[in-house]
Parts: sequence; C-alpha cells; structure tokens
Amino acid sequence: MNTVHINHNATPTYLNESLTPMSMNEELVRIRIQEAQRFAEEQRMANRLASAQRWRRLARWAGRRAARFDL
Repeated sequence: MNTVHINHNATPTYLNESLTPMSMNEELVRIRIQEAQRFAEEQRMANRLASAQRWRRLARWAGRRAARFDL
C-alpha cells in the first residue's frame, strides 16, 4: 500500500516512488474526496450550530412573550 503524507501546503509527498501515473491520479482523487468529506462535515457542524442558536433565540422570545401575557 502506498503511503501519502500531506504537508501543510496540502501537497502530497509520496514515499513510494514507483507509483504509476494512474495510481498517482487515484491517490489525488482519494485526497480530494477526503477533503470534500471534511468540508461537508464542517458545513454540517456549522449548520447545527446556527440551528441551535435560532432555536435558543426563539425559546427566549417565546419565554418573554409568555411572561408578558401571564399576569
């Protein structure tokens, strides 16, 4: 199995120099897929946070409204 290390520049460093052009392309595709999955997970987390903030704001508004009408 080929080992790929990603440095901070996101440029793959191949430890196995006998890679064929096809397997190098496959490695690049695999890396892009992993990056896309990581981005999708970050987007899901951001959406969950935004949703929680909206529900919290709505709950505060509903609490204030209920307190106003609860004499």
